[in-house]
Amino acid sequence: MRRPETILYWTDEVPPPRIALGLALQQAAFLGALLAVPALIGRELGLNHEQILALAGCCMIYSAAALLLQAWGRFGIGAGIFLPVQGTTSVLPLLMLAGATSGLGGGFGMFAVSGLSMIVFSFLIKRLKSIFTVEVAGLAMLLIGAGIGMIGLRLIFGLDKPDGTTPLNVAIAGITLSVMIICNVWVKSRLRLFATMTGLGVGLALSLAFGLLTPENLAIYHEARWLKLPDLQQFGWRFDAELLIPAIVTGFSLSLTSMGVQITAQRFMDADFSHPDFLSIGRGVRAEGVAQILASLINALPMSASGGAASLALASGCTSRYLAPWTAGLLLLIAICPKIIVAWLILPGEVLGALFLFLSSFAVIGGMQMIGSRMLDNRRTLAIGIPLLVFLAYGDVRDGLENLMSVARHFDFSSFALSLTAAVALQAVFRIGVGRRTRKTFPVAETHFEDMQRFIEGQGKVWGARHQSVKRAELASWQVFELLMDNHLLSPDCTSVELETNLDEHNLTIIIRYDGLPPDISLRRPSPEEMLEDEDAPRRMAGYLIRRLADHVRTRRDGGRAELRLTFRD
Repeated sequence: MRRPETILYWTDEVPPPRIALGLALQQAAFLGALLAVPALIGRELGLNHEQILALAGCCMIYSAAALLLQAWGRFGIGAGIFLPVQGTTSVLPLLMLAGATSGLGGGFGMFAVSGLSMIVFSFLIKRLKSIFTVEVAGLAMLLIGAGIGMIGLRLIFGLDKPDGTTPLNVAIAGITLSVMIICNVWVKSRLRLFATMTGLGVGLALSLAFGLLTPENLAIYHEARWLKLPDLQQFGWRFDAELLIPAIVTGFSLSLTSMGVQITAQRFMDADFSHPDFLSIGRGVRAEGVAQILASLINALPMSASGGAASLALASGCTSRYLAPWTAGLLLLIAICPKIIVAWLILPGEVLGALFLFLSSFAVIGGMQMIGSRMLDNRRTLAIGIPLLVFLAYGDVRDGLENLMSVARHFDFSSFALSLTAAVALQAVFRIGVGRRTRKTFPVAETHFEDMQRFIEGQGKVWGARHQSVKRAELASWQVFELLMDNHLLSPDCTSVELETNLDEHNLTIIIRYDGLPPDISLRRPSPEEMLEDEDAPRRMAGYLIRRLADHVRTRRDGGRAELRLTFRD
């Protein structure tokens, strides 16, 4: 694990108090802006203004608890990283179903079942590592970023407003975005840590100056109280057996979202990222499940892991988990201060859109890099391409599914979850017929570099190995072949060399077998003088180059049969 160059305060590093407070304010500002999601759900459920404020306050309490559990990382609960949660509309279908049967109390009661299903799923995640591959993780990261960015664009251009937007609104969004970009790219001082907060401040000031905040909005703000404890369990709590399956599906959807966001966070925190840490991911999902049970008890809406907050941590250069107590404290303060909640609820959508668009770019590019780092054959290409198209055409796909079968509404309520489920399912299907170990015999007199390259590259595509690992394996294997030929290490009656390829969770292994003597794999490079004077120096140089290309080399001889094992970290 290696620190990325853009990170100033890494996972276990403690930022100074004044920096931590500023960064926590920035994260709380972003998460507070997403209170628009509980407000939207509240309006869909027909709640009044006071009920929406209480619901938002309970959500902040739950968000603080989830953040602390995630950062704590003890007793198998929590990934030990800074990873907040945010509002999601994927829980709305369960509440709508509850409203038609047992009332909202049944919906909030069944959210405890969703939390339990997440806890159960967290213990099964390790078994998914063979199908939740790096490219699927990259797809998850790409979809998270694209989803945030698409919301941002809709807010900027007022696509959900009946009367659309105006050039002034778009201009304010553009200025807000420009300030964030300038602070993040060109500013070298610590102001770069607070790029998004600076942009939001400028956007809010412009909104006030040019009248984007209406008198009605300002009146609601002035009437809001400074301090008021939110009403807990304002809707009640009950178990509704009819909602059991939708509740479990909701938990599975939130688990997939958590997996995707945690992999995104791992990618952001490790410059040498190659594989997801599924043990850590399982602990992270478990923490969210425990927190969701708390949400059920206090009538808070379940939330999903925040890809935007992870992107914000990267953009600000601080992924320290010690930021969690500061942020959680601010979230609890927001929970008991309705005036702050109202301030976020009336914030112009254009300003929020600029923030979302800024943050989305980090996740989108990170996901593309993860997908592009692997070699993909036709199976893996289809397993990534089809879910991506499902995500892009989500509205039409959802309508088509629900027209075909009404039960589809229980699992197609989230574009991210539906697309990721499709990707995992396709990966599982396409694993049929794919072996982890392949052998091929190469004739000594007729083999060319292209033959060996074609074989190893083909296996790399089938397995989804990294480009870098495969290229090193190709060069090292051919170097061995030339070394055997040029130094008469093959037995006189040896007519072929056997090549075996094997890929496990972390390593690509090439095993070369032949009749003859094992080569001398030197750990020391011959000096220029030795290359001129010692006739064995070129052979030692070839062995040294093989040792440099491979991460681990082992030779052995069994009778007249020699074996050379080359291991490359993938």
